[in-house]
Amino acid sequence: MFIRFNSFATYTKSAHLALEIFFEGFEWLTRISSMTVLRILRSHFAILLVAALSLPVDASAHDGHKKDMSDAEMAQMEMHGDADMHGAPSAARDHLASGKTEPAATTAATPVTAEQALEAKIAENRITSAGDLLGRLHPVAAHFPIALLLMAAIAEILLFMRPAWGLEITVRFLVSGGAAGAAAAAVFGWFAGGWRLEDRSETLALHRWNGTAIAAVAIMAAWLAFRPGSRKALRFVIALLAVALVIQGYHGGEMVFGPNHLGLE
Repeated sequence: MFIRFNSFATYTKSAHLALEIFFEGFEWLTRISSMTVLRILRSHFAILLVAALSLPVDASAHDGHKKDMSDAEMAQMEMHGDADMHGAPSAARDHLASGKTEPAATTAATPVTAEQALEAKIAENRITSAGDLLGRLHPVAAHFPIALLLMAAIAEILLFMRPAWGLEITVRFLVSGGAAGAAAAAVFGWFAGGWRLEDRSETLALHRWNGTAIAAVAIMAAWLAFRPGSRKALRFVIALLAVALVIQGYHGGEMVFGPNHLGLE
């Protein structure tokens, strides 16, 4: 009976400690939210969110998902959109380029069903080489270092505010994982964008070199995280990474959704 009571007391003490940490964290967040800097940041994020939600919806895969369309119907929508954008159907253009004189009615493109459009899209997207495969892995690989390095920045802020929480090992884990992920994403990005030092696209050039710099700086941050002594250099590097990651995400959005994808200009 005494053992059971002792266990109950231990659980009660643990629950009390968890609640105390929760309310301390809530109090800290309340204090921080009243600061001028965070009010400014919050207002900017609100502007970005409103701008993103107010963007006109194009005929894209995102539009198809919102309309609850099937994969085949979205492929058909995209194919028809491409045909409208380029003018005449591809079959008619090929006919004109070949110099044939048959009536236009016999060469007009027949309507494409959703299933046919899906099969054509699958065939178009088949992997052509090992480099092609590595390049297609870039969007998947890019998400992990973004999440890990930004969480490392948050953990370092918490460590600065509450040193007793002992988050040094957590920061090391997050930074190390983020550095490995950033290096992999950068290599895959070079395969995706092509192995060249100059790009005609300014957006691609900024995305390429900013991503490469993020990988290099993240590796430096991982080295600093395991280095004993002052954490000033590590905190500066992590803050630099956080800013660079936001910029990198913006340029990535520009490449996927087109110029001025947030509608701010």
